[in-house]
Amino acid sequence: MRTSLVAVAVALLQVSVVAAEGPGWETAWKKGPMGAEETKAFMKRLAQFVFDNHLKKAPNSLQRGMVYEYMDTTRKGEFDQFVQGEALDTMHDGAWFAAALVNAYRTTGDAFYKEFLTQWILPFYLKMLNHSDELFSAKRNDARPDAHKWGKEWLFQEGEKGFVPYFWDTGGSVSYERRQSKKPLGVYQCVDNLAGKPNPNHLLDGYSLGSSNHMAQDLGVMLQLAWLLFKDSKAEEDKELTAKIAKAAKNLHECRMRHHGPIPMCVAPAALALNDPELMKRVPDPDNKALWNPNNHYTRALYDFETGKQYSFPGFADDQQYTYYHGIARAAGTASRRAVELPKPLAFKTIYDAYTHPILFRLYCDDWEVPPGINVFDLFPYRMVDGKPTDYRSERKGPHKSVKPLGSRFGPQNMIVCGWALQALKAYPGIWDERLKHATRKDLRPYLANSEAEVKAWLERELGCGLRTWEAVFNEKGYIPTSIGSTYDWDKYSDTGGYAHLLSAAAQWLLVLEGKSDWEMHGIPAVPPASK
Repeated sequence: MRTSLVAVAVALLQVSVVAAEGPGWETAWKKGPMGAEETKAFMKRLAQFVFDNHLKKAPNSLQRGMVYEYMDTTRKGEFDQFVQGEALDTMHDGAWFAAALVNAYRTTGDAFYKEFLTQWILPFYLKMLNHSDELFSAKRNDARPDAHKWGKEWLFQEGEKGFVPYFWDTGGSVSYERRQSKKPLGVYQCVDNLAGKPNPNHLLDGYSLGSSNHMAQDLGVMLQLAWLLFKDSKAEEDKELTAKIAKAAKNLHECRMRHHGPIPMCVAPAALALNDPELMKRVPDPDNKALWNPNNHYTRALYDFETGKQYSFPGFADDQQYTYYHGIARAAGTASRRAVELPKPLAFKTIYDAYTHPILFRLYCDDWEVPPGINVFDLFPYRMVDGKPTDYRSERKGPHKSVKPLGSRFGPQNMIVCGWALQALKAYPGIWDERLKHATRKDLRPYLANSEAEVKAWLERELGCGLRTWEAVFNEKGYIPTSIGSTYDWDKYSDTGGYAHLLSAAAQWLLVLEGKSDWEMHGIPAVPPASK
């Protein structure tokens, strides 16, 4: 018997359930939500692990301060301990981690996070964003003859600033793709300093000639949060850093304009740092009444679907974070509003997305009580057709006839959004019911069946107890894995993205416990949109 939508809704609201058999991390959440001191201790362990195991510290290296995305835990200390995908946005994890360090520092005041950010990671990214015209060149391409050719959106343009390549290294890591194919040259356009030389270990010494709009948005989050952190500092070194961040934000925005056009998450940090109302005008209005209308992966897969069409489960919560961050940047300058307020339409969308997106994975899990904070592995397909999953967990259609793998990206990322949602519920009591008078859909009952109290209880469980889940994973495995149960290399890879999102999620939980809100914490200055 398949799990019905009603049963799923009930399961989402249950805080106490019968424990499922399995590894300890599956039931660790039953201890209850983390307290403040436990949360701070977990945060420090996460950040310290990345510092000790993922950070490139060679003092004279051009990549000093780079955080490797993947560390093969079975090869620690060997030539291939660090693995990079040549087109996997491998630089984006470091950007997310830098943003997490800002969040961690703001909520704890621990100087370790600020020093990690300012002495290591941020200088590395600012070097690329402000000097890519000097560091990289598209005058040669050393990839194999049949390599993928980057289009205009991706390909580095000679002499441009604001470009961060998919990868950049000097032999400190190996190529995931080349080891899989057993071929020596790159599968995508790149500069390879080892081309034509023996390279049996498939070391990466060079840089990609491609980047992406997706990664640019991750960089935008990092720049916005970092600029806001340092903009009011009186220290000379912070003033100098703030100027470099502002320059990087300008370069990133102009880079994406050359490759694509205006991207809100790249526009917002530039508009803030340059105090430019013309730029801020290009950021979507977070007061837009359309945000009151439920419209996401959940609604499209369960209610608004086309017969026979496949709909993918969300693999990330990137878009929710972009919408929130550029939304609060734009909101600060809206007339008749205090700079610290979160617009109600954006607040509702944040709550709705955080609450409903995880339902899809729970529909798949017809024979397992999903622990808080756990969700899909983004590199493995989960899909819906005609309002139900294409297969169920009990059918064992994952790798080698097992269940489909879990991941450390979407679950922890959605925990961050749960934190914002809880803060929004505190700021706007009754908002869950208020949406009925604002939305234009004729019938919202199937989308909004549960009470605000029930939604709040589930969000608290997902975030506060989800931290327990991931702490137990960390304790049992000794690292935060890219995936759990993929049966491929991903299970043994320690994943910087997982640490980044858990660190930010923990920071949001601290704010919830303290009765504070994230949007107030950043102190966003008003940059009024230009008059029409």
